[in-house]
Amino acid sequence: MARNGMSNLLTRVRSMVDDAGTAVWSDDQLQDVLDQHKLRVWRERLGMEKTRVSTSTTEYKRYHSRWGDYEEATSGTAYFQVEDSSGNQRGTADYTADYIRGVIEMAADQGGTALFLSGWSYDLAGAAAQAWRERAGKVSSYYDVKADGHTLSRSQWMRHCVQMAEVYASQARPTVVRAWQDGVFDNE
Repeated sequence: MARNGMSNLLTRVRSMVDDAGTAVWSDDQLQDVLDQHKLRVWRERLGMEKTRVSTSTTEYKRYHSRWGDYEEATSGTAYFQVEDSSGNQRGTADYTADYIRGVIEMAADQGGTALFLSGWSYDLAGAAAQAWRERAGKVSSYYDVKADGHTLSRSQWMRHCVQMAEVYASQARPTVVRAWQDGVFDNE
């Protein structure tokens, strides 16, 4: 069963792969695809936004991650955590999160305190590209039919899937891998 914090991400990927009505993939299957395109963000120092409240007063309530499309925090999960430099975790009552944009809005002024974010950020375009490639594989046996003066061009469906995969692949995050040779990492 798909994790609770994945519902928004699953809905958004479904719309990207034209899977709203017929449900080509189950939630578990789409979550597996998304999990192959996730990035572990670990104690990222959030950028803070200084807001002028009056001519002599400023506040620090809004913080920004350089990533977005986070798995949402749900009760009892550790998929999205905000903490200070001492490692003290901020409770979800202390802030409102925009998981899509990676923006944290604190309930009270933080006085310029550094905050850190840990969580899972997903590459929705990469997941959509993979899903379109999988769909292309499923329809690869479709062929064109001509009968009684009518033509059904089923092969267009595979071509469409491949084109959509290319569109989303061009929008996906770059893939970074570490070279492995003779049992050691290349950069060691």
